[in-house]
Amino acid sequence: MNSSTFHTRPKALLTMDHPLPSLPQKAGLWARLMARNIDLTLYSFILSLPIYSLFHVLERLFPGLLALHGPTYALTPGLLINTGIDLFFVFPLSMLLDALICAHFGNTLGKHLLGIRPFHDDGRTLTLRTCLSRTYLIYVGCFMGGIYLLPPLAEIFHYIRYRKTGTTFWDQEEGTVVLSLRNSRRRTILMTILWLCMSAFTSMTEDRFLLHKTVDHLL
Repeated sequence: MNSSTFHTRPKALLTMDHPLPSLPQKAGLWARLMARNIDLTLYSFILSLPIYSLFHVLERLFPGLLALHGPTYALTPGLLINTGIDLFFVFPLSMLLDALICAHFGNTLGKHLLGIRPFHDDGRTLTLRTCLSRTYLIYVGCFMGGIYLLPPLAEIFHYIRYRKTGTTFWDQEEGTVVLSLRNSRRRTILMTILWLCMSAFTSMTEDRFLLHKTVDHLL
């Protein structure tokens, strides 16, 4: 962080009788993780339904696509198709949506709910270029594009690196930091419960939507 922005106090203020307000600290890993999970769950829900719906439309136009599902017609696309949809559509669009929201509002919904916010090292809000570059590093370097089994391994690696260096790879590369403005243990717990409820709701909604599409297709 730039010392003139967050870490210095004018000498004249040091003689005041009243204590100075505490300076913002770096956001904790759990708060950052829950904020990211909330954002990912929301983006995935918003983007997956129209993309899966489009895929079912394509199946009507090109019946040969049904063979990719395997011997039975599942409620969701088969592993190959599902991986392809996530890798080439859901994750790239989520990355773009995340960057645009952060650049426009200065924060994402997940971080806002957790009481944390990203900044440049000198205290400036993030620019669109920084948001795009930083989000790309997060989605590719940490979440591995959503490819099955790889994200947990990458997250363990980045967790170990954070414990050793005190920063993430993408923050170091882009000269950014995530500060805790209103975060607390209680807020993190409440938002974790919210994320679990949100995940359950979006999962049931997607299942009902895809079931409806599947029944329509079979009829």
